[in-house]
Amino acid sequence: MAEQVEQLTYCEVHPDRETSLRCNKCGRLMCPDCAVPTPVGYRCKQCVRKQDDKFFSAGQSDYIIVAAVCVIISAIAAAIVLATNIYPLFVIFIAIPLGGGVSELALRLTQRRRGRQTANVAAASIVIGGLVGAVAYMVTQLGRLPSFDIAVRVLMGNFSIPILIGIMAFFAYSRFRGRA
Repeated sequence: MAEQVEQLTYCEVHPDRETSLRCNKCGRLMCPDCAVPTPVGYRCKQCVRKQDDKFFSAGQSDYIIVAAVCVIISAIAAAIVLATNIYPLFVIFIAIPLGGGVSELALRLTQRRRGRQTANVAAASIVIGGLVGAVAYMVTQLGRLPSFDIAVRVLMGNFSIPILIGIMAFFAYSRFRGRA
């Protein structure tokens, strides 16, 4: 009787890992780290990513719109918070709906199109806009561009701005990721 020789197979992403697991869509060999459980069986990350791409329809112009809306509104909000010297506890109650509102406005302007990086663009734009708004307010008060150490002292001495920026960015990020 002839013996059957079992051929060893290896993960296509991790060639040092022996496996016999295959993607149920494309047949690609994958190790347990590369396997994604789905309701219809295990699939490779590439097939799952292709499936997820159907939900992301944003173009470059949508990213620009999201960034512009987030920068402008967070800059205005930061300047107003500095100008009115609002107590940090009240800033929390302002920042929560403001973060959700700015993301909702951006979603409406882009006709609800989202991309893989839309949440990251929104959060980063809010941080940039908040810092620009704070510096712009300092320029109006000093009549010149503040030095770096003065700007840092003002921002860290007044916890309202970091609280505002952080909460707005968190809620906008969450909204774009579909968690809020």
